[in-house]
Amino acid sequence: MDTTGIENVPKDKPILFASTHANSFYDAIVLHIVFKRYVYALARGDAFKKPIVAKILNVIHMLPVWRISEGRSNMAKNAKTFEKCNELFKQNKQVLIYPEGICKNQTTLLPLKKRGTAAMAFKAWNEDIDVQVVPVVLTYDSFKTFGKRINLNFGKPLQKESFDLSEEVSFSRDFTATLTEKMEPLFNHTFKPVGFLRNAFHYFGWLINFPLYLAIDTFVKKKFGKTIFSDSIWFGVLYLTYPLYLILLIFGLSFIF
Repeated sequence: MDTTGIENVPKDKPILFASTHANSFYDAIVLHIVFKRYVYALARGDAFKKPIVAKILNVIHMLPVWRISEGRSNMAKNAKTFEKCNELFKQNKQVLIYPEGICKNQTTLLPLKKRGTAAMAFKAWNEDIDVQVVPVVLTYDSFKTFGKRINLNFGKPLQKESFDLSEEVSFSRDFTATLTEKMEPLFNHTFKPVGFLRNAFHYFGWLINFPLYLAIDTFVKKKFGKTIFSDSIWFGVLYLTYPLYLILLIFGLSFIF
């Protein structure tokens, strides 16, 4: 995993990351890894319907945001989430939102929604919160294979001073157009082939972890198939099983050597 334009992310101000959404919950995990500060991620509201799942998502700093397709009656709940985000911004926290409004394995920018991201920026800026809206494009060399490479490309932030806040409808239109212009050029990363000698540890790790990989891959394919959530499910199972696998591996090697 590597980053481009990381210097565009202010270290001492509240951040609203406006990111592409190509790989389900895995996108949020990647941003969590990059930054020392917590990244609070907005996730589709219907994922929070089951209480036990909602508690787990809250623990890993995910907040629900509802779409019209999930029922108009749920749209009022977004006000509570946006208020929570403003409280986080006041504490110089970081929040992640997906302005495309949908998760899809894509390599180009989808049309941005005029709700959500613009509404959050409008609310925060009207409350004199100096939130920086940072565009992000995540590029994966593969969505379905193990051992993928990832690039995070950060653009220069959108700031309050660049917009007219007197009327929300026109603001949303101008904000969305500007964000689109900022994000499109960030789709510029190409992955170069990496030879064995330059990436020997990768192949060594592959050899050591192959039994676990085979077991998880078989389980995920059998239970869930090849879906948009494959990587997220993969990571969740790996997160739970890898410590035990390492213990068993060390225990087994101790008998051999």
